[in-house]
Amino acid sequence: MIWLIANITFAQKSIRLAYQLEQGQHFEMLIKNNQTISMSMAGQTMVLQQQVEMTQTADVTEVSADKQQMAMDLTYTAIRLKQNAMGMETVWDSKKPDDNSNPIGKQIGEALGKSLNKPIHIVIDPVGKPMSLDKGSENSQKVNLSGLETGMMVVFPEHELQLNESWQTKIQPDPSSDFTIESTYVLESISGKKATISFNGTISGTKMMGEKALVSGTITGKSEVNLQTGWTLSSSVNQKLEMEMEQQGMRIPMQLSSFIELTTK
Repeated sequence: MIWLIANITFAQKSIRLAYQLEQGQHFEMLIKNNQTISMSMAGQTMVLQQQVEMTQTADVTEVSADKQQMAMDLTYTAIRLKQNAMGMETVWDSKKPDDNSNPIGKQIGEALGKSLNKPIHIVIDPVGKPMSLDKGSENSQKVNLSGLETGMMVVFPEHELQLNESWQTKIQPDPSSDFTIESTYVLESISGKKATISFNGTISGTKMMGEKALVSGTITGKSEVNLQTGWTLSSSVNQKLEMEMEQQGMRIPMQLSSFIELTTK
């Protein structure tokens, strides 16, 4: 009876969700991505199975006096990739970069290594919308720049919410790109200092990884956020993309299916 009364009482109240970060805060995330990539080239179809584990840190570097702008550095500190392509397995681990003598593994290592230990500077507002993004001259664009693409950072509404209420957002994770995500979120539950939020959305754009591409897809998932900071404690996401990239005058159709899990340590 007490539990029922408590939940009825909460259901009648409203809550405001927002990012309330402080300068000097440090977060460390483990991101696991199991994905299948299918691409067609010269009349042949190639299927890649990939398992990627990434460690990423977020350091809050500055918070404006009015709390309306929060700047942070996002840094990949470790990447491990296991790939199977047409029966050929390749493993590359940034902690053991010299263990792989496979030429493909070395190429993968050279590409992924460019993203390591090079901070990406991002500024967000209190609801989590990106206000600016500085990738740096040496940073590769082939990484998840802001975390918004995979649900790492939930975008909150401008108003207070009641339990089971939904809201819509439309964002460009990289303000300099037309890569756009339109999402619908639902506040599913509140437990102690945590909120559970589900979401689904659509993805579209004409550029991918810095190259011309037609991109469309869907994203669905669920996140658990800290009510005090707004930061994502855990998230699980299903993402499906259809892409057509153009390289050296050749059009390459691709399909990508991913299941992504994120945990803040």
